[in-house]
Amino acid sequence: MKIFILTDLEGTAGVVDFESQTYPAGKYYEISKELATEEINAACDGAFESGVKEIFVVDGHGPGGIIPEKIHPDVKLFHGRPLSKTFHLEQGWDAVFLIGHHAMNGTKNGNLNHTYSSREIVRMTLNGKDVGEIGMEIFLAGCFDIPVILVSGDQAACEEAEMYNGAIEKAVVKWGITRTSAVSVSPIKARQIIRQSAKKAIGRLKEIKPVKLEGRCELTIEFISSASAFIWQNKSGIETVDPRTIKIKGNSFIDVWNRFYLG
Repeated sequence: MKIFILTDLEGTAGVVDFESQTYPAGKYYEISKELATEEINAACDGAFESGVKEIFVVDGHGPGGIIPEKIHPDVKLFHGRPLSKTFHLEQGWDAVFLIGHHAMNGTKNGNLNHTYSSREIVRMTLNGKDVGEIGMEIFLAGCFDIPVILVSGDQAACEEAEMYNGAIEKAVVKWGITRTSAVSVSPIKARQIIRQSAKKAIGRLKEIKPVKLEGRCELTIEFISSASAFIWQNKSGIETVDPRTIKIKGNSFIDVWNRFYLG
């Protein structure tokens, strides 16, 4: 069995602030990366204990959210930028874990909620419905017939994942109070929760199906600044809605994704 793990930093227990913890200049940034790395390792331990033979980890936090020298010795790590458009999902995996994830921008009680950019994007909609990174990643995995079977992060992130697949295994490690405050379990407890959730998810693999978005798709992105939208407006396949909003249309989700990801 082969497992693909896509990570982020903001959903990690103990990480609650952008400026000091998730941005590279933050004084606690390296500590946050260490906390995230240990949560990823806990997910790997649970998977290996359940019979998984191969794990591929993708560092999904923009400036980097993993300490390579501390990653589990039995996994491969895909990190740095740019990543390939589909993160190597096309190489075939039995399931995906989303570790350290956060809710979309504007989510009530969503700690560190944002959608791809905490400084640039106000809102994204897919076929008229609000969507964040979790939904986009679940649909992307579905394009390759791969189920996302586990999500870890704050309660809001886990509930967001559940909207797309009610059967998904959830590892809640904190509860958002505001965008930059939360109640977290201890890092040690968080790792225990994630390890056990990973084992449960593997055990329920046959129950949790891929989620696919069929047919034509339309992704709308509203930016904070017209300057951000302007950068996109000169690219192929991009429609200008207003000075701060663009639209990407395609015959399928993967068509839209390929125009959206990495520009």
